[in-house]
Amino acid sequence: MDWRQRRDNTNVRLLLELAAELGVPARQCLANTGLQDRPLEELSSLQLWQELAVIRNLVAQHSQPGTGLRLGQRYHLTSLGLLGYTMLASRNLMDAIEITSQFRPLAMSICPVSLHPDKSGLWMVLDASVLPEDARCLVVERGMAAWKCVYSELLQRPFVPLAIEICVPSAGPAELYNAHFECAADMNAARNAMLIAWEDLHSALPLANAMTQRTCANLCQHLCDSLDDIQAPLARQVLQSLMSHSGRIHPARDVAGWLGLSERTLHRRLALEGHPFRQLDERVRRNLAERLLGDTTLGLDSIAQQLGYAEAASFSRAFKRWAGCSPDQWRRQRSTQPLSALAGALADMSYENRL
Repeated sequence: MDWRQRRDNTNVRLLLELAAELGVPARQCLANTGLQDRPLEELSSLQLWQELAVIRNLVAQHSQPGTGLRLGQRYHLTSLGLLGYTMLASRNLMDAIEITSQFRPLAMSICPVSLHPDKSGLWMVLDASVLPEDARCLVVERGMAAWKCVYSELLQRPFVPLAIEICVPSAGPAELYNAHFECAADMNAARNAMLIAWEDLHSALPLANAMTQRTCANLCQHLCDSLDDIQAPLARQVLQSLMSHSGRIHPARDVAGWLGLSERTLHRRLALEGHPFRQLDERVRRNLAERLLGDTTLGLDSIAQQLGYAEAASFSRAFKRWAGCSPDQWRRQRSTQPLSALAGALADMSYENRL
């Protein structure tokens, strides 16, 4: 488990909202996380170890079983950003779950999830062994409760699993989980899992749209691929931060602030890793520009706005510097057909929710 992997602040924000309802001060939840000295909304991303620290701090102050169930109910498709839209446009629930597995780096889970077919349906298994014991109950409850909420939104009707299995320290009584999930809970199981009926898995989703799903999946793949050849830790963090704020052009001082560094330190450490800031910034904008030019019908004015340029002319000059030709020339050279006029509307979504 790479605990230095970065995610947006959604999980921690929801943890702090619940903590406030429980009467646990934010300063106690954020103790020893490195997050306590800055407003959370100023942090575009944080590392998984920091989220885990917040979880353990909350559990230390409020260890009551069922807390994770309350937390999981706060999750919705919109919590997943672009991945949520991709799931929503999927053909059926099975396709949506497979999309989540395909783009695991964009999902919210803090521990691994595996899929195991069964004659009755599909078991989704949470591997809580990567977590400290004190965090397991809340994380497992959160994950399963979030699945119930998100799958209900996808199906646009109440989703009820066939069964659940709970195997965590400090779990509540079976009655707690029976009532919440409306199915039998096996408290003597050797794993943490949810069984989804084949009937639900193959139910057509009301908002399925093959072209929209393909467009969103392409963008999800693009986000995952953008990091593949960058192994240096700080450079990866910078790329993730820039991708999550792609609707504006951000100078190095903004990114340094998001990462809790001085601008000078950011430049120095990136130079040591061999990835200058300008190179990373232009990489993100060029990759997104090529994706929007190749996979959507957006005009240059809209693409320029999406990338943070004041006008199309500024974007065209930058693109010609990157690609050696104008955006129109590049687009004409592409042999692919635009996926859909609707893709343009999807491309207008800012990446601030989950990129």
